Amino acid sequence: MMGGDEERMSSYDSDLIEHPAPSPGIAAVCSVVLPGLGQVYSGRLLAGGLWFLGTAAAYSMVLVPGFLVHALCVWSAYHSAKYWDGF
Repeated sequence: MMGGDEERMSSYDSDLIEHPAPSPGIAAVCSVVLPGLGQVYSGRLLAGGLWFLGTAAAYSMVLVPGFLVHALCVWSAYHSAKYWDGF
């Protein structure tokens, strides 16, 4: 028979939700559509916000730096999802 603590832990373990790993392809596409969205999809909220602001600032300066920063953002989203280590 299980003790009180063991029973609670068993109940807690069964309530946990397993999150599947994010897809690197979906993360990259999300960041193509909206810079930073791929990072948010991968669970990196702060990084997503910073990428969004940085890409917006780069596009506001000149188009070419905007494209380069946007491309780095997409690569970062892909990399974040590929090497995801859980929430």
